[in-house]
Amino acid sequence: MYKKLIAGLLVLMMPLQAYAAPDEKKEDLLKYSASGFTQPEKQVKEQAQAGTVEGFEKAAENEYLILYVNEDSLALKILDKKTNYIWNSGIDQVEGVRLNKTWEQMAQSAVTIEYSDRRGKIKSESIQTNDSRPNVKITDNGFSAKVYMNGSKISLELSVTLEKDNIAVSIPDKELKEGKRNKLISMKVYPFLGAVNGDERNGYMFIPDGSGALIRYEKGSKADAPFKGAIYGADAGFQKSSDKTEEKTVPAKQISMPVFGAVHGIKKNGFAAIVEKGAEYGDILAYPSGVSTDFNWTTAQFNYRYEYYQPTSKSMSGTNVYQKKKNAFDISLRYYFLSNEQADYVGMAKRYQEYLIETKQLAKKEDRAEVRLEFLGSETKKGLFWDSVIPMTPVEKLPDFAKELKKEKVEDMFMIYKGWSKGGLTGTLPSKFPVEKKLGSKGDVKDATEALENENVPLFFQTDYTKAYENAGGFSGSKDVSKKVSSETISYKKDDKTYYYLSPDKSLKIAKEDLKQYSEYGMKNAAVDGSSTILFSDYTKGNRSSRIQTAETYNKLFSQLHKAGEVALYNPNAYAWGQTDRFLDAPMTSSNYIFESDTVPFLQIVLKGYIPYYAEFSNFHSDSKDDVLRMIEYGAYPSFYLTDEPSHLLMKTPSKDLYTSEFDSWKDEIVNQYKMMQESLGAVEGETIESRTVPAVGIVEVSYSNGKTIIVNYTNTSYRAGVHEIPAKGFIVTDGGDKQ
Repeated sequence: MYKKLIAGLLVLMMPLQAYAAPDEKKEDLLKYSASGFTQPEKQVKEQAQAGTVEGFEKAAENEYLILYVNEDSLALKILDKKTNYIWNSGIDQVEGVRLNKTWEQMAQSAVTIEYSDRRGKIKSESIQTNDSRPNVKITDNGFSAKVYMNGSKISLELSVTLEKDNIAVSIPDKELKEGKRNKLISMKVYPFLGAVNGDERNGYMFIPDGSGALIRYEKGSKADAPFKGAIYGADAGFQKSSDKTEEKTVPAKQISMPVFGAVHGIKKNGFAAIVEKGAEYGDILAYPSGVSTDFNWTTAQFNYRYEYYQPTSKSMSGTNVYQKKKNAFDISLRYYFLSNEQADYVGMAKRYQEYLIETKQLAKKEDRAEVRLEFLGSETKKGLFWDSVIPMTPVEKLPDFAKELKKEKVEDMFMIYKGWSKGGLTGTLPSKFPVEKKLGSKGDVKDATEALENENVPLFFQTDYTKAYENAGGFSGSKDVSKKVSSETISYKKDDKTYYYLSPDKSLKIAKEDLKQYSEYGMKNAAVDGSSTILFSDYTKGNRSSRIQTAETYNKLFSQLHKAGEVALYNPNAYAWGQTDRFLDAPMTSSNYIFESDTVPFLQIVLKGYIPYYAEFSNFHSDSKDDVLRMIEYGAYPSFYLTDEPSHLLMKTPSKDLYTSEFDSWKDEIVNQYKMMQESLGAVEGETIESRTVPAVGIVEVSYSNGKTIIVNYTNTSYRAGVHEIPAKGFIVTDGGDKQ
């Protein structure tokens, strides 16, 4: 017993050492040093911090931080008492760095705006641009300042409050005033807070790109443009219509979290910034060194007016213009300062997790190491005179698949049934009932649901409350379809199918009406696609909905569906996490842009132990071994997209990209991945991720709240960790050193 405990301590304390042939090692270094993975931290000597608080007045102090302000520019300095580190929202030394006057004024000012003058010319102005001296009032725990921008004639009120380990920055909309001729377009607040000149610090910026990405500090990035991503995705209410059936380029990953951050010295100092209000109209910006300036900096930009294309003729010729009426929202940013062991991306994720719990946006849901089986019921096939329906998986077959897997010791699973509506997967929404007759009757649905319940296998019925297909029933094209600011309907065309976005109120009404039908069919659980990810403004006259209102309406919709049972959401935005029982299609990578140095599981660290999340379909993987190991490392459960019939029947249908899906072909792999998940993630069900380290290229250690550590080896050669050997392309689970 004591020998085992000693061995356990050794395996957690001893470093991992590689034993690889030169060619194999070189191959691993090339692959796993790329931005799709996380790099080992370098041991470097930190440069001593320069700068003082000279010229700044103390505004507030508590046991964690001291807040200072420059009353001319409203620039901040924040002293972290734990490390004696001073955070600066500006730049102390501007000599010898690449900053023109405009950039210098932005760097030194609390606020920078873009506005349109009376001639329609776009201009930029910072507090220091025209000597817009603020009127500052020191308060009990910070300060407030009234600012009048002398050039644009735009006024605002900014407040900064010190609260425990963070500062809260706010700009209320009611105090934001425009002049008669100049119109506010966008605003950046403390954009250079934590900016780093080149590689003078060992650290990185964090951006919420996909699962999460790092941009390490270096001199002169290879990039020629910054990162810019709309929080919760671009607003379809302002996008130009396109007749293209497919995108020609791979789009950036969805930004589902309103958070960014920076680290100055790994495990030394860092901050995580959360956009509390205004996220619906915000962008995350990140400028690597060499893009515009020598500095690395990241911030949020708030958009008060979007540019859009206004058609002026039936031929759709027109011009680009800005919104006449500005978007109405408050700005609220909260900066959490992290020190010592918390000062890295894991610490950022844990602090964001705590914030979500504190604000009741995240709550514990049941977590089991299970597999998601998503079955396609039927699909539409276009015909010369009329469309036909291709049945792929009758509903009565679902219990049979569960029983087959149970025989192979696959005990924990749930199923999603899509394409169950009359007419198949595409082309019938928002109308859903009756169930497609080629798949079964109402009685067959009830029987299948009950049979699966007896096997302890939850069944979810997939749908989408945002899309409405042309010529489908259940909606009015003139009353229920959302419109852009240009008065065009929000519509898209894919695979010869045109679909519209329903007004949020109509979506909510349909969901309420569906509940009765769900009950009649014995349907309890819903899996909602589209509505969980898409956020847009609706400019329908008399029934307008801002992005803020759309998010609120969708949350009401999900709440309605919870009256019947559980709700699974596909890659939901953060505002919907409180309504999410299962998180589907969790992003497992970043966009891998040239300036991104690492991909990290930030999203997964936030969610682990609270909401079970599932990777994208394994039958779509390009590198199955690494992708399965990534699931184990990220704490994500496997998913499969399946059919009873062979997938070649889907040729010339909107689901033609489903190349391989037949259950019989994938059964063995389902069993294999399930067993691997039980051996690994089964040991940490319901636990939170507490740390994540990369001791060597291609090796990752993830420690959980119950003391267990999962070590993953992506490389082609075995590694030794203490007394244990981690096989090539394998993993081990340690608990005080005992291999599980």
